[in-house]
Amino acid sequence: MTDEIAIQQVLNLYTEGAGRADWDQVLGTFAQGGVWEVPGVGAFTGRAEIEPVMTAFVAQMAYFVQLNTPAVITVDGDTAKARCVIRECGKFKDRDEALEVLGFYSDDLIRTDHGWKFARRTWKLAGMQRFALLAGSPLG
Repeated sequence: MTDEIAIQQVLNLYTEGAGRADWDQVLGTFAQGGVWEVPGVGAFTGRAEIEPVMTAFVAQMAYFVQLNTPAVITVDGDTAKARCVIRECGKFKDRDEALEVLGFYSDDLIRTDHGWKFARRTWKLAGMQRFALLAGSPLG
């Protein structure tokens, strides 16, 4: 498997795990001491800091799905950079309201004994909207 394919798989594991709230899978994509950064919210280091922030957000949702595009990946030895577009959508648990979030991840990855891992994953919001679901909607 090429490095680029292996790195795309790390992004896919993160995204697919986030949609199922599989935090072991999501957090397994980070190197020990890896950072997840959301400008305006904070930079969170390691599982003990990252997991509660992610779970608190998803806990308010009846469902939540994240999609990523194929990434632009540059490998330099045992380090790499990746950029991808992200779309997130979901429905809030306690109301007929949905959420759509669009943005970008910029990633720094390192090769470890367990494969490629995120050293730093930085989110950049492009846009977000909340909207009411119509009565009788299959999503409601």
